[in-house]
Amino acid sequence: MKNIFSVARWRDILNRLAGQGVYPHELAFLLDLPLRKFILSPRQVADRLHLTSQAQVLEIGPGPGYFSGEVARRIPNGQLTLLDIQHEMLDKNRRKLRQTAITNARWTQASADALPFTPEVFDVVFLVTVLGEVPEPRACLQAIQPILRPGGLLSITEMQGDPDVLGQAEVQQLAHQCGFTLLESFSLFKGFMLNFTKAPCSEKLPSTNG
Repeated sequence: MKNIFSVARWRDILNRLAGQGVYPHELAFLLDLPLRKFILSPRQVADRLHLTSQAQVLEIGPGPGYFSGEVARRIPNGQLTLLDIQHEMLDKNRRKLRQTAITNARWTQASADALPFTPEVFDVVFLVTVLGEVPEPRACLQAIQPILRPGGLLSITEMQGDPDVLGQAEVQQLAHQCGFTLLESFSLFKGFMLNFTKAPCSEKLPSTNG
């Protein structure tokens, strides 16, 4: 019975990997493979987030911390908040960062469309191949909008090959509907990185109905 359960469990894990939804924490080690840096490295991401040493940064869906350590080291007088819906991922992330003596990080378990933070608390919010995993991407962006400070940065990266990938035009449209203005875009190998700021308060936002 134990072997049967194990086979069934791993079949479910592989189905979740190939299908849509949250990346299975059981396969988190794949996100730390060294070859990944040739596609998109932590340094590339951190370079494009316009970080200051005192920045307050939120990473949504950080996984085991592939990008987290580099970002945390760029903000020695700030703080990196890691938010994930899976406590197992947060545990892996916490162990990894603590092993590298990073002390300016904190971990929060919550859904990406119900962020438990006060308004205007973050300078930067970033998601790497995560927005498509959220059941309601628009709800996620609507939740990010109030917690980002005026002039703050929202960065969204999507990569082809991910079963949940969103297209660049779709991400831009969703972000605009939720009160963000495109600041800059970067082409990646089979993907893109888009940086947004909050739309001016005087700008009338388009309807999000339908």
